[in-house]
Amino acid sequence: IAPVFVLLEYVTLRKMREMVGWPGGCGDGIFSPGGAISNMYAMLIARFKMFPEVKEKGMAAIPRLVAFTSEHSHFSVKKGAAALGIGTDSVILIRCDERGKMIPSDLERRIVEAKQKGFVPFLVSATAGTTVYGAFDPLIAIADICKKYKIWMHVDGAWGGGLLMSRKHKWKLNGVERANSV
Repeated sequence: IAPVFVLLEYVTLRKMREMVGWPGGCGDGIFSPGGAISNMYAMLIARFKMFPEVKEKGMAAIPRLVAFTSEHSHFSVKKGAAALGIGTDSVILIRCDERGKMIPSDLERRIVEAKQKGFVPFLVSATAGTTVYGAFDPLIAIADICKKYKIWMHVDGAWGGGLLMSRKHKWKLNGVERANSV
């Protein structure tokens, strides 16, 4: 019913996916009112990708899921887990270094621990620009871990994602193209 706006949305989202670095701007996208809901959308998509039956059968039909994010990530990751029925206790906070960046070795250690307890790791939410320190998590190392354990990688770029448009500072998001969602 709004063909011009639909076309404009399609072109804009494709350009944004190209800026992330996804080949030919492939993928999908949606506009959202803010970073908090975007993080929840990422959790929703990651859960559906791993367990599509959750749509019809609900959370009782799937194992206990756990998500990982840094101790300096935005509160919306836990808020999304609560809203989606995953639970805030299922969000495991990963230690950060003195500059506020997630420590990849701690992420991997915590993933292994969760698996040993019978939990199913389904999402790692990395941060591109934390709200307190302005830190950018080491996306390449996180992407390697996510690939190794077959976990959805999301990058919360609400604060620092705009640097994808900067010739000078774009490097801070090196590895973002390996994320499943941004």
